[in-house]
Amino acid sequence: MAHIDFRRKINWHRRYRSPTGVKTEHEILRIFESDRGRIINSPAIRRLQQKTQVFPLERNAAVRTRLTHSMEVQQVGRYIAKEVLSRLKEQRQLAACGLDELTGPFESIVEMACLMHDIGNPPFGHFGEAAINDWFSQRLTPADAARPPDEDLCQVAALRVREGEESLNDLRRKVRQDLCHFEGNAQGIRLVQTLMRMNLTWAQVGCILKYTRPAWWAEEIPPSHNYLMKKPGYYLSEEAYIERLRHELELAPFSRFPLTWIMEAADDISYCVADLEDAVEKRIFSVEQLYQHLHDAWGTHEKGSLFAQVVENAWEKSRSNSLSRSTEDQFFMYLRVNTLNKLVPYAAARFIDHLPEIFDGEFNHALLEDDSAFSQLLELYKSVAVQHVFSHPDVEQLELQGYRVIRGLLEIYQPLLQLSLADFSELVEKERLRRLPIESRLFHKLSTRHRLAYVEAVNKLERESAEFPVLEYYYRCRLIQDYISGMTDLYAWDEYRRLMAVE
Repeated sequence: MAHIDFRRKINWHRRYRSPTGVKTEHEILRIFESDRGRIINSPAIRRLQQKTQVFPLERNAAVRTRLTHSMEVQQVGRYIAKEVLSRLKEQRQLAACGLDELTGPFESIVEMACLMHDIGNPPFGHFGEAAINDWFSQRLTPADAARPPDEDLCQVAALRVREGEESLNDLRRKVRQDLCHFEGNAQGIRLVQTLMRMNLTWAQVGCILKYTRPAWWAEEIPPSHNYLMKKPGYYLSEEAYIERLRHELELAPFSRFPLTWIMEAADDISYCVADLEDAVEKRIFSVEQLYQHLHDAWGTHEKGSLFAQVVENAWEKSRSNSLSRSTEDQFFMYLRVNTLNKLVPYAAARFIDHLPEIFDGEFNHALLEDDSAFSQLLELYKSVAVQHVFSHPDVEQLELQGYRVIRGLLEIYQPLLQLSLADFSELVEKERLRRLPIESRLFHKLSTRHRLAYVEAVNKLERESAEFPVLEYYYRCRLIQDYISGMTDLYAWDEYRRLMAVE
């Protein structure tokens, strides 16, 4: 572990107004406490209370939202971080790893990354992502080459791309690929840096960069990084920022920040049990049926197996202590405790066992992804949820409704994307044009924060450049994606009903 020095990774500087000079342990901790305050008090965190975890538009407060899920992930992340630090201390490796004076920031970075890990998710979760991507894929890349050009939303940019200019054609392909691969993790990076301008420390942002592939990536993914690059991690709009981030955190291209593995493991541990508990709360199945599903899916049952230590133990205890509390509450309390007590130490051990690769950002796996019984337990929870929860008719109906709502909203705001560059530029400048009554009203509905982000991005472009029309159109599409993806489930639902006049 000679080359491992976390003082090179836990970078407390910021992009803007960064503190200078050598800092004491206390001063560094205060800097990360400032990060905590910025994150906890941000509107993006507050909106998570009205975004779905599994059940869209759920009115039962006992069923998890993205916020309550994120708080649970935060607690598990803190637990894993403390376990890692405790083990390194026992092995007398804290100082050797440069962590003897950075234990507080280490924990804080993980906790806040856990709290933020879902902030970029659109309304209706993965179905919201699918709706955005499907809509833009169908509009930006028409399947029928003979289609009239006015049906292609890229017409404005296309008119300005002179035939034969390969670099511009490459840019158009890159822009289209980027816009058709909306992803919650990439949107989280955009929220923190571009839209909310939270000016967090480099280490704090590095910890939420879960995937290292840009959204415009169209080449084959190298096997050495196929896990780390399995989803888009950032957009073209944040490319320069990510380059700077990599420099500040000494990350090679497509490598990950070390503490991100802890955040990811905390999320994996948390949502697996939580989704099953919410399904019982929603009466999709009873706790007795859930136990039977888990028992059947595990397969062979040997005395002393991990299933026996975790699931059967929770079941037996809930049966024997059910007089004062409901069997459901008892079962899930013991199931959570047993699961955490097994998986958290294992995740911490895996982190330390692979620390050289993790420190370099090259460990091409999740901490809880291997051939062990611990990984099997996690897969058990996931498989039962997929088979019996996510495929339930009530869940599927709500997801299809969410998909339709997002596509419907994109259709409603489509006139802004059909405007010529000159007309849209004039609308942005004057905010209202009598000859464009519909577009003016739609433009007014966009949030000030998102409109400012568009203006700032376009003002940085070279207007005389041949690339300007393509990039302006890219940021205009981003403007619409930012606005709709930032809505809560309930707001998106209500907005769709209002604008479709179905109330």
